[in-house]
Amino acid sequence: MRLGNGEQKSYQALAAVAAHVDVLAVQEVMNDEGIQTLKSALEQRTREGWSTLCSSPVGSKSYKEQYCFLSRDSVVQYEDGAVSYLDRKNIFMREPFSARFKSLRDGKTFTLATVHIVYGKSAADRTPELQELGNYWAWLEQVYPNEPIMLMGDFNMHPGDAAFTSLRSQAIPMVTAGASTLSNKTGKFANLYDGVWANASARSMMTGVGIVNFPAMLGIDHLKARSHVSDHSPIFFQLGRAKLSSSVQMAYPQGPGQQMSRAGTAPAQNDSPFSSKARAATVSTASANQSGPVHGNKNSLIYHLSSGCPSYDKVSPKNLVVFKTESEALANSYRKAGNCR
Repeated sequence: MRLGNGEQKSYQALAAVAAHVDVLAVQEVMNDEGIQTLKSALEQRTREGWSTLCSSPVGSKSYKEQYCFLSRDSVVQYEDGAVSYLDRKNIFMREPFSARFKSLRDGKTFTLATVHIVYGKSAADRTPELQELGNYWAWLEQVYPNEPIMLMGDFNMHPGDAAFTSLRSQAIPMVTAGASTLSNKTGKFANLYDGVWANASARSMMTGVGIVNFPAMLGIDHLKARSHVSDHSPIFFQLGRAKLSSSVQMAYPQGPGQQMSRAGTAPAQNDSPFSSKARAATVSTASANQSGPVHGNKNSLIYHLSSGCPSYDKVSPKNLVVFKTESEALANSYRKAGNCR
């Protein structure tokens, strides 16, 4: 919510949520200071580098925002193709933004696009932009041929609405149940406005999707969440073998492979910047049947396994920390190297 404006924003809380993913689409970025402050908070929390990729300011004369992507340098890199939609009909108030990224784990590329549909005074104000999404998707397929494509953002409408008919003929919404906007009552969510749409090749990569219950994760009520973090809960999706930490709480898990907690479970208090026990989030989970020794780098807080990690024997002696098991490394806030298979 208007990142960069207002002193109430808790960048530590934002980072506590964002630290669980490898690439993040951010909307309502009001200025460079906002996104750079979030980047710094993420780097401090995860103890590794992140990169930003932002659009030019888009919007009306009285209101402009930027779309930005944040990506974890050890896992994902920007490949090419960063571009805003060529909105020749001038239908979008904020032209969607897209780019192609590459996974450093398996070398696969994928395209991420993001849009913030105008809210207006009624659903009728949103309909023209939603109907134009069909043309936008066809444009994406031309710009990024034969690529997995995912369009995410705040659509300000339920994905089942008839205004999505043109888009639905080319892509499928991956989140179709539950709600993502926070009501004022703690534990209650109002509307399913946020989501991700995917083509067939993107869907084949997805192993899970859902809505993150970040107030429960941080142990805060909805009023504090809306004031200091956001009035929307983020949508998450897993690609390939990527997994979320078990501390990530889900409001409405969907799709295959979900083993996340539902809303109403006990909040992860020690993961909250609002808690006196705040600490760096550990994103990785221990691999099945993995035992030590595990080589950690005390400078980067990255660990390497004896099997499947090409940098296992490349940690300098002055930075080397040896753990008996992967679980022990995780317990000490270390994170698995991004080039491990």
